[in-house]
Amino acid sequence: MAVGWSMTLWVARFIWMALSGWVVSCLTVADEIAGSLRTGDIGAFHVG
Repeated sequence: MAVGWSMTLWVARFIWMALSGWVVSCLTVADEIAGSLRTGDIGAFHVG
C-alpha cells in the first residue's frame, strides 16, 4: 500500500517541527545555565 506524497510531506514536516522545538529548548536551557555559571549565580555542580 503506497502513501501519497502529501501525507509523506506532512509527516516529515511534523517530525521536523517536533525535533527543532526540542533542540531549541535544550539550547535555551544550556544557555541559561552557562550564563548563571558565568555570573556566579550558581556554583559548580559537585557530583558524587
